[in-house]
Amino acid sequence: MLKKLLNVKTIIFIILAVGLLLIAPKLMGLLLLLFASYILAAALNPFVNKFEEKIKNRTWASILILLLSILVIFALILPIIIVGIKEVQLLIAILPQKVSALYKFLIGFKLYGHSVGDLMPTTDSLISSSGDIAQGIVNGSINATVAVFQSIFVALALCMFVFYILVDKQYLKDKFIEFFPPAIKQKAANILHDITTKVGNYVRAQLLSMVAVGLMVALVAAILGIDYPILLGLISGICEIIPVLGPTIAVSVIVAIAFPLGVVKIILAIVGFLLVQNISNYMIRPFLFGKFMKLHPITILVALFVAEEFLGVWGVILSPAIAATVCVLVDELYLAPMNAKEAESKLE
Repeated sequence: MLKKLLNVKTIIFIILAVGLLLIAPKLMGLLLLLFASYILAAALNPFVNKFEEKIKNRTWASILILLLSILVIFALILPIIIVGIKEVQLLIAILPQKVSALYKFLIGFKLYGHSVGDLMPTTDSLISSSGDIAQGIVNGSINATVAVFQSIFVALALCMFVFYILVDKQYLKDKFIEFFPPAIKQKAANILHDITTKVGNYVRAQLLSMVAVGLMVALVAAILGIDYPILLGLISGICEIIPVLGPTIAVSVIVAIAFPLGVVKIILAIVGFLLVQNISNYMIRPFLFGKFMKLHPITILVALFVAEEFLGVWGVILSPAIAATVCVLVDELYLAPMNAKEAESKLE
């Protein structure tokens, strides 16, 4: 029995499997990028299929749908960039006055009979540390520039991967199926179809959830008289893609914009945002993800914490899709065969 198992093909397979496990951590970034590309392609594929039926050319259908998706994303992000630039310019203009006023206030403030100015750094110490501060600013600028170029490169790579997955969908599927023995080729094809359907539904459910949160936050901001209600809705909707951390970022932005309106408006804004989050978490998201993905919220939460532990921010964003993939594999490879055998034994 052992001799039959330890043939040349089995040994080669074991060596390849071990090698893949060893290099997988080094290629984790690339693997996550490919998985994200696969998720986006699965979401766009139904639209490409419908457009292909009209123009009879899959390449052009893929190009047009991908370009349309990029334009929609750019149209959503552009207002945030424009308003953000204006707010930064305004902050730079008034910052010297605010800093001067704060400094004067601190100098005259008494704490246990001592002036706060006595506890603050002297001019000489500030001058001596200015070189380090300047060097830190330069290093931060360089790191920010590198991060921007890396983000642009990743975005371009993502678009290229999505494009080729959409265009060569059938070719890639056939090549994937070739890796399986003839007896289970159909089973592998069915599993691939189920995973593609679920991860595509994940994107659609996530988009609908983001739209719902964005509309509710914009409505709350408009009712409270907070500036830029549509912008706040856009930011809150986009931040929904990052579980836990995203809403924290969104409410911080809302509080910052509502700050000049006073404490009462800030409290009302926070309460309104928490109400929106509760409606989203306990009504909208369970309904959408249950309907589109047929996943229990507990499954998604477990996947969120596990993916965050091993994959970081990317894992948090992709956790529902990862959960859908794992659930399909468990269902098809373990639960379905086991339950089928149990049903057959009962019939006998």
